[in-house]
Amino acid sequence: METAMLDLSVTAEISEKEIDEFESPAEHSEIKAHLILTAQQKNDLHEAFNLLDFNGEGKIKAEDFRVAIKALGYEPTKEELQNMINGVDKGQTGKLSFENFETAITTKIMSVDSDGDIMKSFRLFDMDDTGFISFDNVKRVTQILDIYLTDEEIQEMIDDADKDYDEYISVQEFMKMIKNSVNIVTP
Repeated sequence: METAMLDLSVTAEISEKEIDEFESPAEHSEIKAHLILTAQQKNDLHEAFNLLDFNGEGKIKAEDFRVAIKALGYEPTKEELQNMINGVDKGQTGKLSFENFETAITTKIMSVDSDGDIMKSFRLFDMDDTGFISFDNVKRVTQILDIYLTDEEIQEMIDDADKDYDEYISVQEFMKMIKNSVNIVTP
């Protein structure tokens, strides 16, 4: 079977109203991200799903999901693939409906695309380009953004993310912190 690459690029936009409504990072413990597919992208997903629905029953075998995810250009490990399937095949039937398929695909797209955005954010905080975010980095960013946080609030933020207790936030700690605070909402 010939595999075609599907274009499911993600563009996230935040309106000025949403920015104005955001008052303080301390007031929000969770951010919801929602991916909305274009009609063409949804059609492409349906076509890919239908190609794998050999019996025409509206379900595909979980193992055939690998073909679809590879068509999107992703190369998940067996463990990642199994976790993706387990995340949507709650009844462990070994088959995925289109809704399960779409949820797994959109979750993967948002997960991968968000890594680049998270790294851009990390670099904004890491002004001295050390590979770590320090107390002074966070304080400087809050001043630039005109967000008033006490030194204690800034230290608490660092303490929450600093899992190796070295007083700095590493790239890995930052990625984990952001990913744990974002709830990906899928169809």
